[in-house]
Amino acid sequence: MPLGSGETVALVGMMGSGKSTVARELGRLLRRRVVSTDAAVEALAGATVERIFAERGEAAFRSLERRVVRGLRGPVVADLGGGAFCDPGNAEHLLSVGRVVFLDVSAREAARRLGSGTGRPLAPRWEPLLRRRLALYRRAHLAVAVDGLSPQALALRVAAMLESIPARAGRDGSRPHPPGGQEGRAA
Repeated sequence: MPLGSGETVALVGMMGSGKSTVARELGRLLRRRVVSTDAAVEALAGATVERIFAERGEAAFRSLERRVVRGLRGPVVADLGGGAFCDPGNAEHLLSVGRVVFLDVSAREAARRLGSGTGRPLAPRWEPLLRRRLALYRRAHLAVAVDGLSPQALALRVAAMLESIPARAGRDGSRPHPPGGQEGRAA
């Protein structure tokens, strides 16, 4: 399989795009451990994401998130919180250790999936966040439009896309295709 055996596969995108659910399916398909950065932050902080935001603020949450993301290495499938890939250092790290896949969800579909947004402190600001983040998400190696697809179908599509692009060039962070390139893009 062209995906290097030691590469990280990172799923990025807005809340409601299905990152956590697709990561579990993709991990099963690729036979890789799945890491949720939000769950890892919660374990590190001893508090929920919602509580961290409420009691310590977004800056404290992002600081913990940076520690978790920059520790990602190896053959894992990682689902990242919506803002994790927007941090320049996080993006640089992720783009250098594996493949980054942008799960692109429409506002309408995200609203349907999120419902009231309970437990998601940034849900009320979804559309303004998307406007700020979209160009950053597009730096990913691959993009997949998720509307109308089941998590299983998405995982199969991502796995096929990962197979269709060459393995990474080397450990020095070089990539055969630049991030944001059109190779293998489904969206």
